[in-house]
Amino acid sequence: MFVLRRVLQAFLVLLFLVAAGIYFIWYQLNPSPPDQQVFLNSTVLTMDQENSVSEAVLVEQGIIIAVGSEKSVLSQASPEAEHIDLAGKTLLPGFIEAHGHFPGSGLSAVAADLNSPPIGSTLSIKDALNALKVMSDSTPEGEWIIGFGFDDTMILEKRFLSKEDLDQVSTEHPVAVLHISGHMVMINTLGLEIMGITRDSKDPTGGEIVRDSKGNVTGLLKEKAQDPVVAAALNLSLVRIAEMLQKSQQEYLEKGVTTVQSGLTNIDKWKPLAFAARFGFFPQRLVIWPDISMADSILDGTVETTNSEKLTVGALKLVSDGSIQGYTGFLKEPYHQQEPDRDTDYRGYPTMTREKLQDIVTRWHASGRQLAIHANGDAAIDLVIDSVAEAQQQSFRSDPRHIIVHAQMMTDGQLKKSGALGLTPSFFPSHIYYWGDRHFNIFMGAKRAEHISPMRSAEELDVRFTMHNDTPVVPIDPMLLVENAVERKTSSGKELGGGQKISVESALRALTIDAAWQVFQEGNRGSIEPGKFADFAILEENPLTAPGNLQNIKVAQTWIGEVKWFDRDQL
Repeated sequence: MFVLRRVLQAFLVLLFLVAAGIYFIWYQLNPSPPDQQVFLNSTVLTMDQENSVSEAVLVEQGIIIAVGSEKSVLSQASPEAEHIDLAGKTLLPGFIEAHGHFPGSGLSAVAADLNSPPIGSTLSIKDALNALKVMSDSTPEGEWIIGFGFDDTMILEKRFLSKEDLDQVSTEHPVAVLHISGHMVMINTLGLEIMGITRDSKDPTGGEIVRDSKGNVTGLLKEKAQDPVVAAALNLSLVRIAEMLQKSQQEYLEKGVTTVQSGLTNIDKWKPLAFAARFGFFPQRLVIWPDISMADSILDGTVETTNSEKLTVGALKLVSDGSIQGYTGFLKEPYHQQEPDRDTDYRGYPTMTREKLQDIVTRWHASGRQLAIHANGDAAIDLVIDSVAEAQQQSFRSDPRHIIVHAQMMTDGQLKKSGALGLTPSFFPSHIYYWGDRHFNIFMGAKRAEHISPMRSAEELDVRFTMHNDTPVVPIDPMLLVENAVERKTSSGKELGGGQKISVESALRALTIDAAWQVFQEGNRGSIEPGKFADFAILEENPLTAPGNLQNIKVAQTWIGEVKWFDRDQL
């Protein structure tokens, strides 16, 4: 009995220590703020319906309860309220990621960054291979060596990496290099063998296994052909996922982003992300856009989802075409300059048949759910509009808020149709900055390039829209997005489509209240109004009075639910 008692005591002590450890970790991840806080000495850009500018904000237990003059707000605060002096800085609603792939920006923790300027420093194939070789030294045995951000149009050789190039990195590890567009991957010989891709493999519908003039596979896979490879390469261990998550959340906090999005989420990715969100392993609020497999599982009850303050499961994400800079966007007219060995009338292609797209859209629309459909080229946008029109005809909904993601080549006529159907675009104006010069000279030509991301047209036609970085395609940077929309300057400094410029105020709304509205969350975030989450981005300067310097405005602090998660002064 004595021995049994001692064992039981030891077990209880161990149980206590484990519980104490779990509580300590929970407390560190989810600190308890004071009951009330008053934010003072600030310019408050509320982003409410009138774009009101205020002086102070009162917060209680993570919720805004008063906004107005300092005198008015202080009169409503308790004597014990914590006073936070912002020293003249500008307080905004926390930025909302309208479309992205969180925690994809953390890829650099586990993969080689192969971006070229202005993002990275890769100038040649030699640079890319050297970076991959460095990564191979820290890649566990049997796992994929991964690179990301490679852009064939920006390196000296102006070509893709071949399997022979990547064999120089390793013949013992499979190697996968993700193209900057997110729509292509390049793999080595071992990778091809592991994935069962041979000379006799057939192209999947909506994809392409690229071959040389002799019919041999080159290692380049486009669109649907890349999907199994990307899934295999990014099937990371929990340790590596945690490394990505830690790096990504910090990058978003430093940019003032308080709501993040995982667009195109499969069931395997959903499980760890949902767990991490619910238990506070990252502070941001998360919006999930499930892929078709997960969406079907939600509809048939196989996968259960419960929305909360930290986690929202939203629109079904579909992909209707590819990337214009990857020559896989689906256009009405041929590309301005064609790739070698392409027909002069090549226009790209859709990633699924019209019939399949129509079937999915009709079924999901009839279920009362939201859709978010990637469409870059104007021909792909037509497919989306036509499919939503048919779905609306069969089961009309007054406010579906289906989203056209990127909407890069959207015409004024397509905007008019979209507005009538309840379709809302989410634009990617960083295309102007990162690819605008090449769109003008290579992919689209002058006339079409001048009209990409037509936000001014959308505004004039009363079509509500948002903006996004599509991170990790480009780094998360809301203030650069604002500058891209307001100035429409390419990375070389050329103005592209000056007639489509919008105001700073409109650009900020597209990253805050309009982004909340687009995913049906305008009731709890996106503006500084009573009843909403106390999610704030504190800027060092007022963007309304700093034209020409927008991308250089720094985020001083980021608050989520009354907790300060980032402070530039403490870096």
